[in-house]
Amino acid sequence: MLPLGTTVIQGANGHGKSNLLEAIHMLAIAKSTKVTTDRELINNLSVMQLEQEKLSYSKIACVTEHQQGSENLEIHYRCQSSENHHGFTAQKFIRINGTPRRSSELVGIVNAVLFSVSDLDLIYGSPSIRRRYLDILLSQVDKKYLKSLQQYQKANTQRNHLLKLIRDRASSDSELEYWDELLAKNAVILTEKRKKAIETLEESSVPFHNSMASSSETLTMHYLSPADFSKDINIENFMHNLENSRKKDIAQGSTNIGPHRDDLLFKINNMEASKYASRGQSRTAILALKMAESDFLYHHRKTKPVLLLDDVMSELDQKRREQIVDHIKDHDQVIVTTAEPTNIPNSFTNDSNRLEIISGSIKII
Repeated sequence: MLPLGTTVIQGANGHGKSNLLEAIHMLAIAKSTKVTTDRELINNLSVMQLEQEKLSYSKIACVTEHQQGSENLEIHYRCQSSENHHGFTAQKFIRINGTPRRSSELVGIVNAVLFSVSDLDLIYGSPSIRRRYLDILLSQVDKKYLKSLQQYQKANTQRNHLLKLIRDRASSDSELEYWDELLAKNAVILTEKRKKAIETLEESSVPFHNSMASSSETLTMHYLSPADFSKDINIENFMHNLENSRKKDIAQGSTNIGPHRDDLLFKINNMEASKYASRGQSRTAILALKMAESDFLYHHRKTKPVLLLDDVMSELDQKRREQIVDHIKDHDQVIVTTAEPTNIPNSFTNDSNRLEIISGSIKII
């Protein structure tokens, strides 16, 4: 059992520290932020079992306690051999207190924010990584956003299929009207909510960033969109954008404007972080974003999220480590991993629960 307060989990690299934090976070959002398919989560032991028995099971589970009581949460993966899907397929099943549930019903029971080294991809990675981040964050707290996202993705897939048919002279432009309207309706909802969320995250990130960065540094976040919303974000304007892009869309067989093409840009001192920021500056910026994410979830859910900090101290100097400790001390539950225990300030470890992971097994220190 991981108690309230702070927990430090130490262990050599490759022994399972990051996997533990990722598993906790998956129980919060019902998916992994690191992979795009469930089969990528299955470990080698399960794959080896498949080779012998053609069927295996993997599971992530926890008992979470809150003011209303406790709940048993489980994510099951049923793996089956397949010649057509790179060796095997993986089906996901959710259970809450033993009862089958949808993924959306699991989201929000565990409230958590994860920081890991891979989060630097939010600055240096592709736009799809940043869009995915916004989609996961907003889908956790806004059912309308999640529904619009699902409808938008379906409409975009259907529209792209139709664009290819029109390009091949197998259909006519007039059939685009229905999909354009459905796309526009949901695009406006997604764009408005994303822009508002970014404004909130930027504002909330300022205090932490000011305490961690040089006094002369400023962090700003900007929403970028190929669609021209220079006037208002509304259906009429988006439909106008789609009409202007129609010839290009038909030629390419894909939709060139909309939330699926948008991006989030980080700037430090008004310069693009991905091009000009040092690794230390980028790490501080993402830490500020994650602290802002914590505030965002707390505002919407009224409970402070569990902070999952994976090797957060390794590339910071002692002053910044102490500043992080000072900032997170008011959280109800914080779990920090490290390969070098000496990187964790004594002010944090003295009152912490201490664990060690060795080859996937956990022991109390």
